[in-house]
Amino acid sequence: QRHMVPPPVVQACLTLLGLGVVSVSALDVSKYRVRLRRPLGIAFAELVAGEAKGLAVADLVSGGNAELDGRVLIGDRLLRCSAVVLGGEAALLSLGGKQYTNWKRELIECSSMCFDDVMAAIGSNSGRFGYSDVVLELAHTDVSEQRIVPSSGRRRLNEEADVDWDWSGTKVDGVQTPLRPPPDTF
Repeated sequence: QRHMVPPPVVQACLTLLGLGVVSVSALDVSKYRVRLRRPLGIAFAELVAGEAKGLAVADLVSGGNAELDGRVLIGDRLLRCSAVVLGGEAALLSLGGKQYTNWKRELIECSSMCFDDVMAAIGSNSGRFGYSDVVLELAHTDVSEQRIVPSSGRRRLNEEADVDWDWSGTKVDGVQTPLRPPPDTF
């Protein structure tokens, strides 16, 4: 069994056509992106209680999707998450008195958002729009708790949305949703 240890910060030097040496340092290899099926199996907590300073992973549900994926660690900081953005007012989809003809999913910055706003963004990735997964961009930190995850126990989604489409809608794990989500552009 091997421990999951993030690789060290990469240092590199480049020589550019007589312009001297340019140092490229501190490439952030602690950042990673994960696509998880809902429910995520992650408990988030505010970095600073009561302030919009972002969130960190406080706990993982035993046997939950994040734990089974194996990459998410307690102590990791949430940088960005996927959220559904609505547009094109018309009569196709009605939410809160407004009607929209289209939607798309974007990765939004979470580092200066409050807890409730991040939870609303994560919650917007719903079957109502044809989504059954959430994309998170996280970063390992100095307080991230390393753990052993046997490769035989890992279960990861592909990097593309996990849906099947026919004329009746989208089906994910046998659950029918009426809409086909547009492809992710991130």
